[in-house]
Amino acid sequence: HFRIIFQIPPSESYTMAASNAPILMKEVLTLTSVGINPQFITFTHVTMESDKYICVRETSPQNSVVIVDMNMPMQPLRRPITADSALMNPNNRILALKAQLPGTSQDHLQIFNIEAKSKMKSYQMPEQVVFWKWISPKMLGLVTQTSVYHWAIEGEGEPVKMFE
Repeated sequence: HFRIIFQIPPSESYTMAASNAPILMKEVLTLTSVGINPQFITFTHVTMESDKYICVRETSPQNSVVIVDMNMPMQPLRRPITADSALMNPNNRILALKAQLPGTSQDHLQIFNIEAKSKMKSYQMPEQVVFWKWISPKMLGLVTQTSVYHWAIEGEGEPVKMFE
């Protein structure tokens, strides 16, 4: 049973015993309560880049990505998308997708603006991305077996190798 829990600094409105705790926990939502099948509540299917969005990849009965906006958690956005990994931008309704090209060790990367319903960028990496993360609201960090890249979401540029 997985729960989404946020840490809340104690305030004076809590009981005396609770106010002595350095951090209080409060359950905000369970993913199953918004229709997520428990089989997809795993580290390989769920990403949470900030406290604003939760992104879940569902792979059956059909491929889809579910975006839970924590401002409206009971109204998840479900889109038919096939991807190996999906990351919501920490601040904006921007979705990054990664999918391995069949029969290769290359990854196809895409960035979409959910509100505008448009693709912002796309790039075919010459090697497989083994780890990726939003390192800022305007930059993705990509790690391959041999190198680390930064990919800005603005402009037309491709990922830039930062170091090997």
